[in-house]
Amino acid sequence: MLTISGLKNFYYIPGVTDMRCGYNRLLQIVKQMTHHDPFNGDVFVFMSKDRRKVKMVHFENHAYYIHEKVFTNGYRFMLLEYRDEKGVLSYRMDWKDLVAVLESPVVKKLRLK
Repeated sequence: MLTISGLKNFYYIPGVTDMRCGYNRLLQIVKQMTHHDPFNGDVFVFMSKDRRKVKMVHFENHAYYIHEKVFTNGYRFMLLEYRDEKGVLSYRMDWKDLVAVLESPVVKKLRLK
């Protein structure tokens, strides 16, 4: 069960597609690349290159949290479009947008028999 509420700030970090990273490495990337404070309770969202896996990481109440969702073959997360502005390394997301991404699988291919 997802323990994150809509009262947080959510940031999508494009370009970080290595899903082998754990919470420590992902928070280091946030700090180095985006200059956000990874320890203020904001939630950072990462998506794999093939859009089958999403990781969310945040720090709250002296604890690290990492959430991961992976679709089976044939399903993906929807493609996130963002303005590719020079110097922008993170994009703010609304709670409703995050829920739409997490709960709306996109079918890659539909086989009819």
